[in-house]
Order: sequence, then structure tokens, then C-alpha cells
Amino acid sequence: MQPKVTIIILNWNQEKDTMECLNSIANITYVNYGIILVDNGSKDGSPDNIHKKFPDIEIIRNTYNVGFAEGNNIGIRRALELKNDFILLLNNDTVLEPEFLDVLVNLAINSESGISSPKTMFYHNREKIWFVGGGYLPIIKKPFHYYYNQKDIGQVENIKEIEWVSGCCMLIKKAVFEKIGLLDSDYFNNYEDVDFCKRAQMAGFKIMIVPKAKIYHKFAASMGGKFSPFYTYFRTRNNLLFFKKTKQFIPLILNLLIFSCYSILESFKNYNFQSIKATFVAIFDFFAGRYGKGSAEEFVK
Repeated sequence: MQPKVTIIILNWNQEKDTMECLNSIANITYVNYGIILVDNGSKDGSPDNIHKKFPDIEIIRNTYNVGFAEGNNIGIRRALELKNDFILLLNNDTVLEPEFLDVLVNLAINSESGISSPKTMFYHNREKIWFVGGGYLPIIKKPFHYYYNQKDIGQVENIKEIEWVSGCCMLIKKAVFEKIGLLDSDYFNNYEDVDFCKRAQMAGFKIMIVPKAKIYHKFAASMGGKFSPFYTYFRTRNNLLFFKKTKQFIPLILNLLIFSCYSILESFKNYNFQSIKATFVAIFDFFAGRYGKGSAEEFVK
């Protein structure tokens, strides 16, 4: 019998993307799964509309946006109550190949993998790689994606142990949560996946990329895109927070000096002066110990 998988999806005012994702799940070949949709205080009526079309999905309604990390934690706690074998964290702005979950689960039950992830391609350019595993840059130790935005010519075709995988899609064994706990809600949004993988590795679990499983990702849709002030705020603050939490103080200083300057220049190049402001506010909040949502609400349109 197939192991039971609980799929956890967050929704925040994104009915169209979430519906497309749920329709995609309906077409997968894996059969032993359930879905928990955690709505983060949407104001667009999407939870009711989703319930009408998918009445069998369990929907947990938060009264406000508790963030990606804690929103997933709410779903994870419920999934652990159900005593399922695996939990799949899945972004709502994804579309899936039909056999992707069969491939992931087969790897998980026949290996020492604690966390595994599929090959993730860009939704709007399906020949280009969004994620096939993550590593850390030399010296400054900033997390990065291997082969990001490159055309897929088979750079990673075999199952491979790596240092971290994206929270866009993570299949996690129940034992991982039982040993290291849940996502760190201090991050609110962004870097909670890198932190979680780091803790899992330290506890002895392997992190795997499984290229034969494939999905497509719209990337940062809920945050307004890669150059939005909202995304810039969390990317900047949580980059520093990660090094603080993992006690890597030299990379912390280097990233403060190098990556933050890069973020400002990148925003300036795109004439995004709100993102420049977001970078400075993020640095201030980091030193002030303002975690969770912090000052990010200022940058939400």
C-alpha cells in the first residue's frame, strides 16, 4: 500500500493560482494523499470559492496573514495529528507533472532521505531551470540555486544529495518534524526552508534532489515578484537572520556589506526605489530584533 501523504498548500488572495495548482494535483497518478489548504486571511473570497469547487479539501482559515512559515506550521500540526507518513509542502503557484509524487515517495521510502524535492522549472519558460538543488557560495556562504535560469540540458539528471531544497516543494518524512520541530516562524517568509534543511542535516537526515520528479513554478507570485519591496525586505533581513541563528558571524558581516549593497544596486538598476527603502528597513529591523512580519506590511500594496 502507498504511504499516506498530506499536501499542505497556503493561499493568500490568490484564487486563480491556487485553483490551477489544485486542478493539477487532481491529475497526479499518486492516489493515497489528502490536502490541507491553509488560508492566510484572504480578503478576495477565495476560501469560499475553493471550497465550492473542492469540497473534500480540508481548509483552515486564519484570521490574518501569519506568514509562510507559520502558515505551513499550522498545516503541519494538523497533518501530524492525522499520523500520515509524509508531509508535502507545496507552493500554490505551482503546476505538477502527473507522476512527480510517485517518484518522490519512491525515493523517500527506499533511501535515507529525510527531505526530498523535485526538479522545478519556470512556469512561464518551461525549458529553464528554477531549482535543481541549493548550495552555499564560498566564503560568504550565501545560499544559491544551482543552474538557476539556465536552459535544462541535463545538468542534473540523477538523484543527488545536496545542502538544501526550496520550500516551494519539499517532501518531508514525519520523523524529521518529530526530531527537529517545525519551520522557524521568525523568518515569516523566505529562508525558513534553508534553515529547516540546515537543522535536518545537523540531526543526521539527508537532503535529496530528485530530477525525474518535475514541477513548474511561477516564483514569488504572492510577494509581487522578484524585485518587489515585499520580497526584497524578507530576502535581505532573513539572509542576515539565517547567519545569526546558525552562528556564522563572519558570513553575516560579509553579507551585510556585500549582499545588501548588491540588493540596493539591483533595485536601483530596476528604478525600484521602494525596494531600496525596503533593504534599509530590513537591515534596521534585523539589528532591532524585529522578526516575524517586522516592517514588511509597509511594502504590501
